[in-house]
Amino acid sequence: MNHVHPHARYSYYGYHGHPYYQWAYCPAPHHATFCSTCCQPANLCQCLTTLSQMKLPQELLADSTTPSSESFIGGSQNVSLSLEYLKTGATPSAKVTITESGTTSTWDITTMPDDYQIKENFSTVSPGANVKLDVVDCTARLRWCEIVCC
Repeated sequence: MNHVHPHARYSYYGYHGHPYYQWAYCPAPHHATFCSTCCQPANLCQCLTTLSQMKLPQELLADSTTPSSESFIGGSQNVSLSLEYLKTGATPSAKVTITESGTTSTWDITTMPDDYQIKENFSTVSPGANVKLDVVDCTARLRWCEIVCC
């Protein structure tokens, strides 16, 4: 879709006969109208950054074979953690440990029903934080989406 602001200056000497627009139109949600400040050529990259962000799904898996797994949170924005788990033995437990800015917090599940469970958005974590998933007698998956610029 070609977004052209009505006040954009253009010339028909562009590549393969397509119009060349001196000022870009910012269709990003925070730019409901033409933005002459951010869409000038010097600041165009900043404007287009919001348009080229991508969500990358990430996950940690822990089960009876690999009862502990850990990773760090990347990307450019805070993420919301979700935990999926399923009981596989008599005394199931799952523990998520979050280490962020020198502080550690834990989230434990020690009572599990027999069927599949999910706890969505139970914690918000900043990029650079470490997360660890430990399980006993269950299978669990910790998931989040990192925002990156492409």
